[in-house]
Amino acid sequence: MTKIETISAERLEKAFAAIAPVLPRAFPQAAKQTYSLEKLASALSELREPLERAKRKGGLVNPWTIAGLKRDEVRNAAALAGLWQAAFGGEVSQRFLAEYLRSATEAIAWEDELRSGYQIATEISPVGDRSDRVDLIVETANCVVGIEVKIDAALGREQLERYLVSIDRRAKLRKAKPLVVLLAPFPSPIAGVRSTSWNDVARAARLAGRSTHAERSFVEQYIAAFGDHVSRF
Repeated sequence: MTKIETISAERLEKAFAAIAPVLPRAFPQAAKQTYSLEKLASALSELREPLERAKRKGGLVNPWTIAGLKRDEVRNAAALAGLWQAAFGGEVSQRFLAEYLRSATEAIAWEDELRSGYQIATEISPVGDRSDRVDLIVETANCVVGIEVKIDAALGREQLERYLVSIDRRAKLRKAKPLVVLLAPFPSPIAGVRSTSWNDVARAARLAGRSTHAERSFVEQYIAAFGDHVSRF
């Protein structure tokens, strides 16, 4: 039968005294509450009615998030082209495009230029060369604007240089002014291409409509929501 050794209180005391130096001397305390529960409850109560109003007006969910565009360059470029079409939003779409183009260059009175009529095409080869497909082309009576869209992808080898040549040739055929614009979260690496950002698109979307959400038409809200969507790029 195994003998069970009796441990005396004196031996236990000596054992705990030996390990005492490695035992923690302080214990974690609960975080100090620095806010008032009453104030928090009051703030949540005050938010309830504004949130209900926004919900009734459809202002809580961005429709472009539901559309699933995410950060896809082709889809976002196509959506942008659609929103710029006068057939979609009339003067609001025209102002949206004019404000964006002004961020590329202020040397042209874009409102007047677009008012005389314009066309927008996507994924087009300016002079028929399938290797040089520009994401967006805006053509007015006096201008040919090629817009290359980038979100996460990098530029191809001499991509912008080729677009400069293609847009210039197309503009000469129409006796128009050529302009190549890079829409990207980084600047153009060459001097001949104007740099714009997605924040420029977002700003143009806000300026296209009325300032307050309550006063905006459906088209203005739709365009403003697209601006909010791309501002994260």
